[in-house]
Amino acid sequence: MLGKSDQEQFRELVDLHGSALMSMLRRLCRNQHDADDLFQETAVRVWRNISHCPKIRNPRSWLMTIAYRVFVDFYSKKKTISTLEDFPEAASSHPETKAEKNEESQNVQNAISQLTDPLRQVIVLHYTAGLTLKETADVLGISQGTVKSRLNSALIKLRKCLK
Repeated sequence: MLGKSDQEQFRELVDLHGSALMSMLRRLCRNQHDADDLFQETAVRVWRNISHCPKIRNPRSWLMTIAYRVFVDFYSKKKTISTLEDFPEAASSHPETKAEKNEESQNVQNAISQLTDPLRQVIVLHYTAGLTLKETADVLGISQGTVKSRLNSALIKLRKCLK
């Protein structure tokens, strides 16, 4: 991202990682409205800080970390978690396939929303946001071993729930 203007860096970040960011926020918030608000707040924080970080080694990780901190700030103030709203249906040419994918997606979303916050957060940061184990540990302020343990526990619970 060196040599680019702040506006170009910002646009590139949003173009490349915006959909993954929104997906992560939807899963963390379990509420489309809050996810939209947090996406905007994340964009504001990124815009304010992009000029202070002229050389970002891992732009996706940097963006997801900011978004996670926005989420933590928001929910530490709110202290209540809303219910999961519907997600857009998967694109498909056959209505039956579309319905099956939508049902599968909803089942996964429901299963993820049933996890405890610590388990849900590592699942979302690692799998949805695409952060490495180390990056996930850094964002959450926990050890990599704890991240691995929580991922294992979460996956076991998700498998049982989705059988």
